[in-house]
Amino acid sequence: MGKASPERGGSGERTGSDALLYSRIANTIRTEIALGQFPVDSWLPTEAKLCERFGVSRHTVREALRILGDLGLVERRQGAGTRVIARAEPSDYVHSLHTLSEIFQYTRDTRLEIGDVSIVEVSPQTGGDDIPAAPDSRWLKITGVRRTTATREDVSYSIVFVHLRFAPALHDIRDQTGPVYATIEERTGELVIEARQVITGGTLPAAAADALGVPQGTAGIRVIRRYLDIGGGPMLTSINWHLADSFTYAITLRRDAGI
Repeated sequence: MGKASPERGGSGERTGSDALLYSRIANTIRTEIALGQFPVDSWLPTEAKLCERFGVSRHTVREALRILGDLGLVERRQGAGTRVIARAEPSDYVHSLHTLSEIFQYTRDTRLEIGDVSIVEVSPQTGGDDIPAAPDSRWLKITGVRRTTATREDVSYSIVFVHLRFAPALHDIRDQTGPVYATIEERTGELVIEARQVITGGTLPAAAADALGVPQGTAGIRVIRRYLDIGGGPMLTSINWHLADSFTYAITLRRDAGI
């Protein structure tokens, strides 16, 4: 199969493009499982058939199946095949995705009006500790103000650091209206497996105060959200400054079945 020829399944090395291909195939099968095309207790097609379907090597298929196994969707049995054991990921993972959806509902009614897009080398002084990222690593930096769509009322001053491998997928970021992470998932097939959010109080930095049109020294709330891939690495990090007197954070907690 010609498409599979560039792959080197036995090298043990994984490039960024390899990982992207694994994620795309895993995401396709994951969606089919969620839609019931492969019911629980059924068997996925053989590795040979998946290789033929996607035009890839056995190594690539196995890596994609490994991702599905890590998500708790399938169980691989040597000599027997791959059995579907769940239609959705385990409850803690599903909850994290629901939380993403719920926390970012406001993006439906707001728009990030981008002021600057650039490629930067990060350091502790320029956001490296917040991402977190290795010193002098290069990231796509997006800066802007999020405003309500209806009234254009300021919501936050936002700085988004995106891993440079996603830059091609965000070539038209100024025209996008949804969350940046959602655009990356849709266009690359890489999934946000975990999101971590930290909320702290403080004084608005000068750039945030200027962008939001308030005096220097105004109290603010900083919300940092870190989006992690299946390997635990940062895909992107957003740093959002809100005015303290107009920020409300609400969360609904439900009792676990075992409590």
